[in-house]
Amino acid sequence: MSASGPLGDIRSSLAKKADARYREQIERLVPGIRTLGVRVPDIRAIAAAFAKANRDLDLDGACDILDAACREGSRDEMLVGCFVVARFRRGLKDLAWPRILTWLKAVDNWETCDQIAMAIAMPAIAANPTRLRDLAKLTADTRVWARRFAMAASAALNQGGRDMPEETIAVCAKLFADPEPMVQKSVAWALREVSRKHPERVLAILRENRGNMAPKVLREASEKLPPKDRAALLGK
Repeated sequence: MSASGPLGDIRSSLAKKADARYREQIERLVPGIRTLGVRVPDIRAIAAAFAKANRDLDLDGACDILDAACREGSRDEMLVGCFVVARFRRGLKDLAWPRILTWLKAVDNWETCDQIAMAIAMPAIAANPTRLRDLAKLTADTRVWARRFAMAASAALNQGGRDMPEETIAVCAKLFADPEPMVQKSVAWALREVSRKHPERVLAILRENRGNMAPKVLREASEKLPPKDRAALLGK
């Protein structure tokens, strides 16, 4: 790595790929976001090149880079850090929860939120059931991104061969009536993932709770259900 610190090489590479028009587009969609305007495929390529050039980097070193990106950097730098950390798949189950929460505090957009939740935190949660309680606590957080994080991680518990329907539903139930569209969308997403293997379970949950559920959640969570059941649920 360069003498300018752990983010030095990464920042230099990102600067070369910055797109002013794309940055303006992102800033319109997510007011207040810190971004250089680098597209995700380019960010992934930069992360891969960085990892290749620093083969002696271990998980602790990768986490230090994400620490620095969260303290000082932009959405683009945080995503590079996420992709670098996520390469250490076997070690992620042992990540300390307080460190994950520190990264979460820096989140100001759905991309970094979902990457930290799904690619980094989820292995730690799936390997340690006590983390489900920690995840559930985030549903009461006043920050939109913390609640979104809880749902993104819950969705991932039913992907990649994992099957944790009841654990996911228990977390989702705390946010059925959340007023924030970004959270509503993620609740529906998590339930939709459960419905791929357990459609009857999700149908029953939606029927039982549709009276106190945001319409967006009901509509989007039922997308994978049989058409007749969905039509009846939505009153069509």
